[in-house]
Amino acid sequence: MTEQPSVPTGTAHPTRSDGAARPIRDDRTAPSLAAADTPLRPAADAPLRIAVVGAGPKALYALEKLTALLDAAGSATATADDAGAARSESSAASGLTVTVIDPVAVPGTGAAYHPGQPHHLRLNVTAAILDEPATGDFPAYPSWVQGPYPQLADEPYPPRAVVGEYLAQRWQQMIHGLSRHARVEHARARVTDLRREGSAWHLTTDTAPADLGPVDEVLIATGHAAGHRGALVHHWSSPLPLVPAVLPAQRMLSAAHVPRGSRVAVRGGALTFIDACLTLTEGRGGTFTESTDVDATGGTEADAPSRLVHHRGPHEPDLIRPITRQGLLLDAKPDPGTPLTEAGERAVEQARARFTSDQGMGPDAVLAIVVDAATAMLEGTPAPKQHATASGRDARDTVVDSRAAVEHTLSTGAEPDLPRGPGRAEAALRRSIETAQGHRSPGPAWALGRVWQTLYSPISAALRGSDAPEEEWARFRQAAQALERFAFGPPLVNARKLLAMIDSGAVDLSWMDADVSIDAHGIHEAPVADSSDATAVGRHDDAPSGGDVDVVIDAVLTPPGLLNLTDELAGSLLRRGLVQVRPGRRGAMIDEAGSPVGRDDAPLVAADGRAVDGLALIGRPTEDHVIGHDSLNRHLHHEGRCWARRIAERITGADDPAPAVTAAPGVAASPAVPADGSAPAIPAEGSAPAAPAPAVAPE
Repeated sequence: MTEQPSVPTGTAHPTRSDGAARPIRDDRTAPSLAAADTPLRPAADAPLRIAVVGAGPKALYALEKLTALLDAAGSATATADDAGAARSESSAASGLTVTVIDPVAVPGTGAAYHPGQPHHLRLNVTAAILDEPATGDFPAYPSWVQGPYPQLADEPYPPRAVVGEYLAQRWQQMIHGLSRHARVEHARARVTDLRREGSAWHLTTDTAPADLGPVDEVLIATGHAAGHRGALVHHWSSPLPLVPAVLPAQRMLSAAHVPRGSRVAVRGGALTFIDACLTLTEGRGGTFTESTDVDATGGTEADAPSRLVHHRGPHEPDLIRPITRQGLLLDAKPDPGTPLTEAGERAVEQARARFTSDQGMGPDAVLAIVVDAATAMLEGTPAPKQHATASGRDARDTVVDSRAAVEHTLSTGAEPDLPRGPGRAEAALRRSIETAQGHRSPGPAWALGRVWQTLYSPISAALRGSDAPEEEWARFRQAAQALERFAFGPPLVNARKLLAMIDSGAVDLSWMDADVSIDAHGIHEAPVADSSDATAVGRHDDAPSGGDVDVVIDAVLTPPGLLNLTDELAGSLLRRGLVQVRPGRRGAMIDEAGSPVGRDDAPLVAADGRAVDGLALIGRPTEDHVIGHDSLNRHLHHEGRCWARRIAERITGADDPAPAVTAAPGVAASPAVPADGSAPAIPAEGSAPAAPAPAVAPE
């Protein structure tokens, strides 16, 4: 895990929405690491020692499930006569030790939800997915928030800092419960190596004492890795100053690094780019208000799409220019509760029926279902709205064949009638906002996004462990990149703010339209196309020159999986043969409980000839073998729950300590509900990677 800005437990939150300070923790006394309340005795004579690498939401959910299983086993086996005696024993007597290893100051929050970040950085999924934990001893987020932040009770996309407070308190409650059965410790360190000595595991960390072990079980739930080889900071040779990451925003995007009035180039145009834009505008005194302009096209005010107006702050940079590979931003997502049409609901249900829970499905078959459903949804939408805007005519005015429009949009990442040349990126963003507001009839991008979003749970289950050929998986990943842009973009409020920044001139998309690129050597104009078309690539008047930029920000996330990372633990796992990665994939192959497996799905045998026992991976390190990890939805994947069951059975010696853990239920998202330079770069050490974008994450 990557270290976050230090916010000591119990300190005041500096940026609560109503201006008041509030402790990050609630008023409960911190639980003793050796609290006693019906501890379980291990079935084996030797104590069980567990190391959990990572202290984010994935680790939280897995440990909550373990606590619930141990609670259930303890309740089932304890008798009235021995209950009192059991409560008098310390948890250390049970022989179970759980050591959580993560440099984070506030466990439970991970890289994206640190409670100290500014409140203009919002959650990108509806907070309603944060339900009660498996233990049932802590409220769901919608109930919890009514206490400390009643003004946010109806806010579907609250500040990530507030969600971080919730997760931090939920982690404390989990520790309180788990401490009834185990001695729980938190080592603030980063794991750099994992090795076996005899039958036990040893972990090397970056702090003294460097060796942690021996332990019997290791769970790796590291979330975002510390860095990747594609990051600009590793090869930057341009004289331009480089800011290597966006988060933590207060430090990385401070006025010292991005001065007021500066001209900023940003590598990347996804959710982290939006975080950067909001930090450099709202975070610098900029404000947004609803426009009072009357519709200039002749329609009534009620018919006109509402828009925000950006009022520039005194400390903002002069200009922000994103540079992306696709030349398009993420589409806005509809507000929670926005219903599908009757035809849309029917299309989704017919598609859902084509997925079976007892067998996998190839990527090509999954994409065929998505295209069929999006086509049916699009054909069943109402006639096009009459409100005309600069975003272009409705796609179905020019493309009669809905299937052709859907297939074109999926293969190219853009709707058929989206104009090329200057204004293209803005037009795509604007039409997605108008569609989300109900002022534009849905087009193929909207239909594909809604199908991908609502069917993500069965899609994830169908593709789990897919052995499809490498070329078929490559087709799927290319299509998924477009589908993620359509489905898991920013909340409507943030998309409207971004559009307001474009209207005010604070954000300039001309380099996206001109296919400007960026690499380790700097910013480059696209080659001039051999065409007389004035809008052809490379013919733009706004192409970059040496004096157009004062600072560059790298807003590209560390990719999921284990390949091409600078993270030392990932390298250790691969180097020692403790995991295998299927050709064309990025993450480790695992079984239902996260244990590494080989190509034949048999238990993995490491380079030393021994089976890899007592190791499990969940979340981002397994990407592609399991898809969609950047999610707070604890029901989407079952590996953490199955790992908890295996550990509980090992502790208790029982084959069935609690009701069986089933595969992930079909939880469908609601429609609203994924380097060396002459000018020194800001050191990346100790900085956090950008917040996880739910590029493949359901809500």
